[in-house]
Amino acid sequence: MIHQSIQHMIEFFQEWGVWGLIVVAFTESSFFVIPPDALLIPMSLLQPQSALLFAGYATLFSVLGGIFGYYLGKGIGRPLLNKFASEKLILRAEQLYEKYGIGAIIIAGFTPIPYKVFTVLSGAVSMNLALFVVGSFIGRGLRFFTVALLIMLLGENATTLISEYGTIATLLAGLIFIIIFILLRKRKAGKRI
Repeated sequence: MIHQSIQHMIEFFQEWGVWGLIVVAFTESSFFVIPPDALLIPMSLLQPQSALLFAGYATLFSVLGGIFGYYLGKGIGRPLLNKFASEKLILRAEQLYEKYGIGAIIIAGFTPIPYKVFTVLSGAVSMNLALFVVGSFIGRGLRFFTVALLIMLLGENATTLISEYGTIATLLAGLIFIIIFILLRKRKAGKRI
């Protein structure tokens, strides 16, 4: 029943075209349940020549929605997080945030980890807004432009690749990013000594 109502919402927003993508990208970053990929993929398949433009819209409005989530977190904080995320997920997000800072935002923006948890959490802990925005652009941009490029290169075959291996690929990419981030931090710390 829940799956069916989400499918109806996706179809509703698909009828809006680019405006539907913009609305979903904005709202998903702070409170909504439908990921922009649900619109970005079919739109890019129908118009592969516009896939990068669609990815640009998804990135920009996802980051703007993330800024909205940031300010929601700044104003409401933990009670808001408890409305849409389990305590376990919130604690995991806090651990990633404390350990990796901007890296956590990049990872959350790119991987299947709910980005909205990090947008609200970033505001709740008063993360530097500029760092939050930069991390969001990197993470969300990597995610949406990767999807668009895969569709442009592979066409319909990209959907199989994304659905079957997308989670694994994003988790591996996230792990690689974490390793690179840790190595860069250690190298930077070594230069200070």
